Amino acid sequence: MIRHSPETDGPASDVDLTNCDREPIHVIGRVQSFGGLISMSSDWIVNHASVNVKEFIGAAAEELIGKPLRDCFSEQALLLIRSRMPMLASPDAVERVFGVALTGDERLFDLSMHLSGRSIVMEFEPRDDARDTNYVNYVRPMVERISRADSSQQLCDEAARQLRNLIGFDRIMVYRFAEDDSGVVVSESVKPGMDSFKGLHYPASDIPRQARALYKRNLLRIIADVSDSGAEIIPAINPEGVPLDLSMSGLRSVSPIHLEYLANMGVQASLSISILKAGQALGAFRLPS
Repeated sequence: MIRHSPETDGPASDVDLTNCDREPIHVIGRVQSFGGLISMSSDWIVNHASVNVKEFIGAAAEELIGKPLRDCFSEQALLLIRSRMPMLASPDAVERVFGVALTGDERLFDLSMHLSGRSIVMEFEPRDDARDTNYVNYVRPMVERISRADSSQQLCDEAARQLRNLIGFDRIMVYRFAEDDSGVVVSESVKPGMDSFKGLHYPASDIPRQARALYKRNLLRIIADVSDSGAEIIPAINPEGVPLDLSMSGLRSVSPIHLEYLANMGVQASLSISILKAGQALGAFRLPS
């Protein structure tokens, strides 16, 4: 169970399976450990940082708070970051930049930027040089195969197969919401030898209300390692007494209740991709590995 204090904008009681739909997961105050987070004011002064940033840029989070971003990153990186700011034209916009030398050395990072209230939030993770980034070669044949589907069921089946081929997860499920917010696995692509989940029904509590709401804003949700307890964001609140809203974060850490749920299913990592119609969540591709 996890306890929230009034300062974290959450309930004062313990969160468990009976009340997890009230857990404020958008202000969880932690990021997953595979990347770092820095939040800046509109005048580019650092106001939040994850405690693991030293692993990536060589400066401790405590040293960064209150300093200009130019003290952290190279001038070339700053120019690139600022040039992308006009792309953040809406509260739900996310801009990504790949292969950036943040500190002027040879290390490259992939960046993600979004707005959170008055703050500019930047997340970064080390770039994997061994990864093939020519995704056009993958996506084009995927789209061609999916476009040949004659029914929604064929479309789901083919999309699940193509995603599993692209990402390499053990299982891809297409999960559809019902009107009562319960769900059913309508399609699946699974590694040979594994049990099938197709046709299984889940109660509405499987995905709490606040998580479904985030599905409509942040269309991609990554959980890299269910055993990762994450890295704390400091300070916990800003001068106005409000914690950093991580609704659009790609690194946002995970509720301990959900991590326990995934571990009980034997899941090591997962990825969810929202499926929307007219702005409403119909379901999701859920990729447990």
